[in-house]
Amino acid sequence: MKPAVRTVIVQSPSVMRETGLVLRAVAHITIWSAAIMGASRCHGRNPNAPRAAGSLPDVELFRDLDSEAQRVFRASLEGLTEAEDVRARSGDWPSSEALAAKKIPPFAPDPLDAAGYRWQLMRDGALIDYVGTPSAAGRPSFVISILEPDPSIAADPQSVTDETHHKFRDGTLLHVGVYAGPRTLTSPMATPPFEDGWRRITTYNP
Repeated sequence: MKPAVRTVIVQSPSVMRETGLVLRAVAHITIWSAAIMGASRCHGRNPNAPRAAGSLPDVELFRDLDSEAQRVFRASLEGLTEAEDVRARSGDWPSSEALAAKKIPPFAPDPLDAAGYRWQLMRDGALIDYVGTPSAAGRPSFVISILEPDPSIAADPQSVTDETHHKFRDGTLLHVGVYAGPRTLTSPMATPPFEDGWRRITTYNP
């Protein structure tokens, strides 16, 4: 028997919102395609085996994280995308409370969050950090780091976007990263020090 046919009327969002949704979808497809390809290459690999030669000491591969940390990282990417969308539309970065009120992960309460992460916004001029601190012992802290460019420097139209560089429609290029470390931050930092155990999480094998 053929399944019943259902008609759904879809209303188009505004042009800016629609563009943001398209860019968000492209970003997620790019990032998770890379993650899946990396996971397929290491299928069957001993998780305790040493990393491939050439790995950077300040980088943690997504595939090497435990499932809980992977979940927080994925949620952090989603939260970063939403925060960028608010910044592009309103001209300012939203607080973690505002994002939580909109049910945006990782800021909103999550029943799967056994570590009990608490998120706060730290800011120093062009530097914006969303800092997640766990309530449970033994879990890493997370930092979603965003650095805006010097407004006195013209945007480079030839600049490209990648895992650590995101671009607004007006050409503004952001330097971004998601970091995990053994302790929380007390002040915003563009790059938390790897000497203190901080690692930037990447889906690409350096």
